[in-house]
Amino acid sequence: MSDALFDLEGRVAIVTGGMGQLGQTYLDGLAERGARVVSFDVEDGPVPDGAKALRVDVTDRSSIQHALDEVVGEWGVPHVLVNNAALDSPPDAPAEEVGPFENYPEASFDAVMDVNVKGVVFTLQKLLPLLAPGASVAVAFAFAVDRGGTFWFTYLAES
Repeated sequence: MSDALFDLEGRVAIVTGGMGQLGQTYLDGLAERGARVVSFDVEDGPVPDGAKALRVDVTDRSSIQHALDEVVGEWGVPHVLVNNAALDSPPDAPAEEVGPFENYPEASFDAVMDVNVKGVVFTLQKLLPLLAPGASVAVAFAFAVDRGGTFWFTYLAES
């Protein structure tokens, strides 16, 4: 892309949750702007040409550190972080996941909070000391109220 305002040529960008639908969009957009992009995700999937995907559990500080060591060793210090990793209840989740708020399972709540809150904090804790001068950090929150169930609750609680 030739727009100097959004030129990221040679910059290193990390996208947590890069294998999800929104994460893929971030990976593609950053790569189109010239960034060297890496996805941190527990899932595998395609990445743009020149990008890479690392299996990273954002709820595990050592997993984050190991991946950061690899990125810094290969490409240098990061300039961009898009903290995008998140869990929600998929449309085909069991009734207790998407049913009435009063019945929302504690284990489901804990899993969502671990990824959507602790994952953001742990990634920032490990990455902030390494970021290049003038670096950018974005925390992505997608929010939708639907299905009349508990989906909205976990996102409101973390926001």
